[in-house]
Amino acid sequence: MRRIKFSILLLVCVCVVAGSATGCSTGARILSFLKNEDSAEVTMTEASRGIYQMNLAETKLSKTSYEFTASDPNDLIGQCIEGLAQQPSDKAYKSVIAGDVKVVDYTYDGVNHVAVIYFDPSYKKMTASREILTRAAIVKTLTQFSDEIQYVSFVIGEESLTASDGSLLLMRGRDFVDNISGNMEYVREDYVTMYFVSEDGTKLQAEDVIVKYLSKINLETAVVNSLISGPITKGLRPSLSADITVNKVSVKEGICYVDLDDKFFERINGQSFSLNVYSIVNTLTHIPGITRVQFLIDGEIFEGSVENMRIDGLFERDMSMVYVPEKNNGDAKDPALNNDIEKELIKNKNSSKASEEVTTETVKKETETGE
Repeated sequence: MRRIKFSILLLVCVCVVAGSATGCSTGARILSFLKNEDSAEVTMTEASRGIYQMNLAETKLSKTSYEFTASDPNDLIGQCIEGLAQQPSDKAYKSVIAGDVKVVDYTYDGVNHVAVIYFDPSYKKMTASREILTRAAIVKTLTQFSDEIQYVSFVIGEESLTASDGSLLLMRGRDFVDNISGNMEYVREDYVTMYFVSEDGTKLQAEDVIVKYLSKINLETAVVNSLISGPITKGLRPSLSADITVNKVSVKEGICYVDLDDKFFERINGQSFSLNVYSIVNTLTHIPGITRVQFLIDGEIFEGSVENMRIDGLFERDMSMVYVPEKNNGDAKDPALNNDIEKELIKNKNSSKASEEVTTETVKKETETGE
């Protein structure tokens, strides 16, 4: 473990985040396509490299530009923590590493690109709202260096921070929004295996993520929108156009109905249309309870074809299209914790239950009646 040595650094300039923003495609996977109460898409602009700070009311974060000089991941983690502990020049904000939040150590797992941050047990004294913003600020600050730091894990006292099911919580910047209102019970989280396009553009490749989303939105909708927002892992390519509009995603009797606009037909970098289709199909059929996928275009079954491929039928998972890279083994700095990290990164929701056969005519009838 590396012991932290705080030094006094001076912020060179300040860039305030646009006022009413709550999420953006590069920062939040709660959703990565987040909607406000009026169902309008919310966007945000922010500094390219910086430190996240909390407003005095403890309801939102702001990102201010910060000068990072380190290139080594361990040194980057140290600089991030030092910056997060500094008092902001904007008096309307405060640092997130202060008071009950005391960072005592950190380690870096270079094999899995995970920063592990160790906190004093006093961390548990925070209110729920302040804790979620503190966690978001730290994780978003660290994971902006996504080539080196893709996940963050917290250890509080002697206990690792875990998800609701007791599994090790590996966090990314995309897992958080930048402001909160109301009860935090309205936020859900699930482990999901998503499929994006491999580096050579010919296959699909898995990316294991934690998706956090508002309770008024179902997991399937969150997952499809996250696919549209694209991958975070270095070397993976997006499978879908970022301009796709998701009309509705629902599940009935094991079949997931995915209603998109015609931007779904657009291919990224000339890739095969089958990658568009099976990035969605393979991702959704890894969710327990979903065995097949039915595509709709603006509420109707599309009876034409794209690249001689029809999408009016039901699709099942096709793993023959998936590329599995060789595992990169390396030495673990903390073997016990690293084993937990490995388990969560390869966690694959592969269970599903059988569903009754639904014909195309039945699907047409349901779409016509609005069921």
